[in-house]
Amino acid sequence: MIYPWQEETWRRLVQYLENGRLAHAILVSGPSAIGKMEFCLNYIQRMYCPAPRENQQPCGVCENCRLIKAGTHPDVRLVETAEVSGKAEPIKVDEIRKISQFISLSCRQGAYKSVCINKADRMNINAANALLKTLEEPPPGSVLFLVSDRADRLPATVRSRCQTWKCPIPDAGQALAWLRSMADSPAWKSLLDAAGGKPLLAWEMHDSGLDKVRAEVFRHWVELLQDKKSVTETSAKIQNESIERVNSWLQAWCADLIRCHFDKNSDTIENEDFLEELIRLSERTDLHALLNCMDRLAAHRRIAETTLNRRLQIEDLLLYFRQSLKYEIR
Repeated sequence: MIYPWQEETWRRLVQYLENGRLAHAILVSGPSAIGKMEFCLNYIQRMYCPAPRENQQPCGVCENCRLIKAGTHPDVRLVETAEVSGKAEPIKVDEIRKISQFISLSCRQGAYKSVCINKADRMNINAANALLKTLEEPPPGSVLFLVSDRADRLPATVRSRCQTWKCPIPDAGQALAWLRSMADSPAWKSLLDAAGGKPLLAWEMHDSGLDKVRAEVFRHWVELLQDKKSVTETSAKIQNESIERVNSWLQAWCADLIRCHFDKNSDTIENEDFLEELIRLSERTDLHALLNCMDRLAAHRRIAETTLNRRLQIEDLLLYFRQSLKYEIR
């Protein structure tokens, strides 16, 4: 399936397939939680579908469509990274060698031999070098899709050999319309803002109860700034959450505090559900300290996926916040 915000991109990119100009290597890049993998898998399904619908969507009922959906098509291979303790494991060279061997074989049931690598930026350097050989000398009829939230992490030698399909964050109106069609909730705008405009993350937050977790983390963070809790007490409460997610929330709240220093109008605030508390916090925080915290959060995000102890990473963030944003008790 593709999402409403992908329809225009779909119409444009399916022309490559119809005109016989499909590149042998395609980098599908853009932020997480906007449907890149769904788009890519739907495109692969369309490549093999003998009777697409009028809108050029795959029919979904032919043998090829059913096999691809089931993950058993003989000419299609999907590579996913494993996750350990909430972190994606690297894609290793042995996996890439298997892909290279697979893609070099003759097609058994179609005109293409396709591989889709999700989170391609997780390839280690040896894996990327092994893939480079396939990119430089692609077998006839082979199509390699690299899907990445962080294409900048891929070696330049890999990126330069791929055609890039960019997937931007969707228009807020389209995203909200889709979310409201999925479920009735008065909190969609706040959730979408909290998710950085990413509709699938907003849906996950609603569907999994992550919105309640976010509210709890916000409460713990405020209590830390108010000296009601220590750094270690706060980290103990949130240590099981994703480092990247906590960092993203802290960045969003810090950015709203900065906005409050200039304009307390709710139209400028992303986290409207926390507006009153954010306004109170902004009156007791220093603008320069907030800007420094944003820099620290940006730097910290770059090491979020390392093997460093999760709780120590969270405590480092919280300690810096506590020292920089000394909340004035009145």
